[in-house]
Amino acid sequence: MKKSIIVGLFLIGIAFVSCSKDCKECKSCKTLAPATLCEDDFEKTSDYNDQIQNYESDGCVCNSK
Repeated sequence: MKKSIIVGLFLIGIAFVSCSKDCKECKSCKTLAPATLCEDDFEKTSDYNDQIQNYESDGCVCNSK
């Protein structure tokens, strides 16, 4: 019984961590350094989207990671 509870908590933890990250890797920029941007690193989703747009306007190619 104890083992099944521990395994269940472990699997829930892994599912939570893997689902919460929305990241984009931006490469091939003209002037900005390549970067990996994750939504969790910003206070607001709009700030994250603005930064992605900023990188894309510099010529970067941003793909989901």
